[in-house]
Amino acid sequence: MTNEIKDKNEQSPIIDASTGGPLSKSRRRFLAHSGMYTAGLVGSALLGACSDDKNVALAQDDNDNMNGGIDPNNPDIVDLRGAPSDAAVLQFALNLEYLEAEYYLRAVTGSGLVDDDINGGPEDPGMVTGGRMVDFSGEPLIGRYAAEIASDELDHVQFLRRGLGDGVISRPQINFTDAFNAAAQAAGLSSFDPFASPINFLIGAFVFEDVGVSAYKGGAQFIRNRDFLTAAAGILSVEGYHAGLVRTVLTARMDEAVGDTGLNIGQIVNAISDARDNLDGPEDIDQGIGNGNTTVSIYNTSYQSTNIVPVDDDGITYSRTPGQVHNIAYLTPEVAQMGGFFPQGTRIPANPALSTSSDASDSDDADDASAESGM
Repeated sequence: MTNEIKDKNEQSPIIDASTGGPLSKSRRRFLAHSGMYTAGLVGSALLGACSDDKNVALAQDDNDNMNGGIDPNNPDIVDLRGAPSDAAVLQFALNLEYLEAEYYLRAVTGSGLVDDDINGGPEDPGMVTGGRMVDFSGEPLIGRYAAEIASDELDHVQFLRRGLGDGVISRPQINFTDAFNAAAQAAGLSSFDPFASPINFLIGAFVFEDVGVSAYKGGAQFIRNRDFLTAAAGILSVEGYHAGLVRTVLTARMDEAVGDTGLNIGQIVNAISDARDNLDGPEDIDQGIGNGNTTVSIYNTSYQSTNIVPVDDDGITYSRTPGQVHNIAYLTPEVAQMGGFFPQGTRIPANPALSTSSDASDSDDADDASAESGM
């Protein structure tokens, strides 16, 4: 990066990795008009394969192998030649949005996505197991929250499908029943039905929302054009709003008992956080909602606090790679192509390797997210 100061209205050039030159204005206009100029950003925002202190050297080329990485001549530059194409990362994103949309829509409306929003590609849409309308009559405000989020997730599905065009994929097979029961067992419960009550529904939402935020944040380093970055910030903020809302309600009611589990809301949510941390590798990149002893240190003085926003020591949210996201979605710390919420795996025909979870099996038991927080 040079020290040259650019006019604030001047756009940074997008470099075509196949030619080494700037992307032509005509091609930019084509991408903008086709919907991929913005939609491609959504996929890029899910690429978290490299650490956050690297710079991006080149835009993605059309190859779908996994050879992109660190430039050996300059280790501070991430070379995106050979990185997954926009189509691959958009397909990856759409799998996740299918999962979230089906969860929220079924809780709010009693049914899922309509046929026009699940078809695409050579494969028939996968079946969805589990999910039903939640009785929000005793918790009308949570019902209103759920309806708003359901609408947002439906919008995300339709947006990504438009962006993919001929590369659109059909909905993969989804299993809420077995996956939530397996997740409950990992968190120390015998079973769990997220559709049994409004609070159970929010606990189930907690499983998804934090993962989505960390996945989107992981790819911010790949975005060079400020128009892309602005759109990415908008998409990420939606997921952040959802996660913050869910965590706020759960925090406010953390001492309430959950059914006949013998545990309160805070204990269950924090156990889910620990389970996610065990699944996605040795790094401690997950945090629960804390408890009544949670504190923050401000100028060496401790103050009682919540933990609505899970951040590192710099106040920045954590990143996850596609492999780590699949570890959680498949409910395994091992390399796998299917399992958990996706019994037949995610559908990424543009790059099937992206459907594989990472090898996180050597990770130790999750440590407390913060000794000071009491989590």
